[in-house]
Amino acid sequence: MPTLSSGPLQVAARGAAGWPKAGDGKSGGRPFLIGAAIGTGMIAKAAERGGADFLLALNAGRVRVMGAPSIACMLPIHDANEVVTAFACAEILGKVSVPVVFGASAFDPRTDLADLVGQVKREGFAGMANFPTAIHLDPLLQAGLARLGLGFEREVEMLRLAKRAGLIAIGYARTAEQAELMANAGVDIVCLNFGWNIGGRDSLPSMVSLDEAAADASEIFQRVRRRRPDVLCVVEGGPIDTPENAATVCQAGQADGYIGGSTIDRLPLEAAVSGATSEYKSVNVLSRRLEAIQDAVLGQGRRYGLIGRSPPLREVVQLIDRVAATDMTVLVQGPNGVGKELVAQALHAGSRRAARAMVAVNCAALPRDLLESELFGYEKGAFTGATKTRIGRFEEADGGTLFLDEIGDLEPQLQAKLLRVLEAGMVDRLGSNQSRRINVRIICATNRDLTQMVARGTFREDLYYRLNKMEIRVPSLAERIEDIPLLVEHFLQSAVPAVNESVDSVDGPALRALMAHSWPGNIRELKNVLERAAILCDGNRIGLAQLPRFAEALRPAEAKESEAAVHPATQPATGAQSEREWILEALRRNRFRRGAAAQELGLSRKTLYNKMRLYGLG
Repeated sequence: MPTLSSGPLQVAARGAAGWPKAGDGKSGGRPFLIGAAIGTGMIAKAAERGGADFLLALNAGRVRVMGAPSIACMLPIHDANEVVTAFACAEILGKVSVPVVFGASAFDPRTDLADLVGQVKREGFAGMANFPTAIHLDPLLQAGLARLGLGFEREVEMLRLAKRAGLIAIGYARTAEQAELMANAGVDIVCLNFGWNIGGRDSLPSMVSLDEAAADASEIFQRVRRRRPDVLCVVEGGPIDTPENAATVCQAGQADGYIGGSTIDRLPLEAAVSGATSEYKSVNVLSRRLEAIQDAVLGQGRRYGLIGRSPPLREVVQLIDRVAATDMTVLVQGPNGVGKELVAQALHAGSRRAARAMVAVNCAALPRDLLESELFGYEKGAFTGATKTRIGRFEEADGGTLFLDEIGDLEPQLQAKLLRVLEAGMVDRLGSNQSRRINVRIICATNRDLTQMVARGTFREDLYYRLNKMEIRVPSLAERIEDIPLLVEHFLQSAVPAVNESVDSVDGPALRALMAHSWPGNIRELKNVLERAAILCDGNRIGLAQLPRFAEALRPAEAKESEAAVHPATQPATGAQSEREWILEALRRNRFRRGAAAQELGLSRKTLYNKMRLYGLG
């Protein structure tokens, strides 16, 4: 049986003693549990790779992969417990490292519950759940089973016996009364199930709407937690068919996690198999379909080199798509290392000027005199050393695009000359009295707050408004941590082979360590870290051994988050950097949900947004 010595279910196995609950306002540093209710070894392994905290081996999962809807598990077509034992022992137990919970049926009057619990424990399962369950039956059938002693109360007794045997107990319930019965029986996790999942070819209509599910979760979990503050509360089924819908219900009920069945195996599998078959069927359009799949996996920004599917990055890509075809001047803002030049290249590539050059100049890389001659060019004899005429970058980019990086470092004299170029479309070489007309699109980038520079008088206000006709803010990596796995995969293919061709993957603990890092150097730092780790790697997989700094920081960081969750800060320490860290930690604890972070910090949303902008966080 997989060890429970670490991980979120260790707490469940001990009765969740001392772990702050979602309902007590101290949950920011706790992990969000994901359970996968499955029926094959292949899906089990895939779910584990995706980060599932535990697996439920269910009769319903088995009938789904046989082509039937989940509801078929309620039919008397086979012995549910024998089916689960057979496939779980053959395909799952011993082949995954996360706990496996046995989905047990209590309907059969011939089943001795104590014997069943003993068998489940001997086979090596970590726990038991009441599934299939009477909660999915018509109320009249539920009442009939209850009169025979085969209804929901028998399921409660089964899980009570499982707890006494030292197993994890997950209690499925639909009503507040059922949830309270499960909590009273000592289960570790109460799963509020909203019925059979919608979605896919063979789905049933949901009996509850998403709003009703959210309201039920809020009310029922409050009742359960008043009775058992230590119990974990998760949701499943019904109208929850996307991560967004799951987030809606989980936030309303402050749920500790989500269990997915059809949403993790049947729906993705149907879509994947259907899509793959269609690809092979339509060989003549395969390349176009592959492009669509890559966009779906890596995000539509992939074609621009912007890897990720997070909402902040999608907003950037959508802006690029809208603005690229125009000649509008664009100001790209964001911290160092986020890919501002990639955005500029994307704007150029999508424009009518794509066939001409995009010329890039770093305004911070040269002193003023050299930068002036670099931008505007010079005539022979214009200054000592000017032995021949040279055109500047503005003329070089004529008909194309000029990218001015670090525009915030441009000195006032050059700001005035740049303003004239923008207003008149003319440039003057050094040492020449002749103005030359140019047709150039200007794209600028900076990691500075130009509005503050304008207020301080270090950046011209008229130039700022000329440059900022359209602003594209590129998010920091800390704002889109969900993109890190995709970026890691991208760099494993594009950058790592140059230093170590053998390395092709990053293991789970190492990936979690990377996702726990704050990434002040953003994507550039991530790329450097992976290249350095690959050099140190002897095998084909990067692990924590190749990331010693991250491995050392991971445990203290988790402890810090846990402490912050139990005793959330009400005030930042003094100093701007301390306030920035105070805000960033609150955002991390709330998974970058700004409204929740603002509430925790005691700030209005507007104040939080302004501070995030000030510190380059949002």
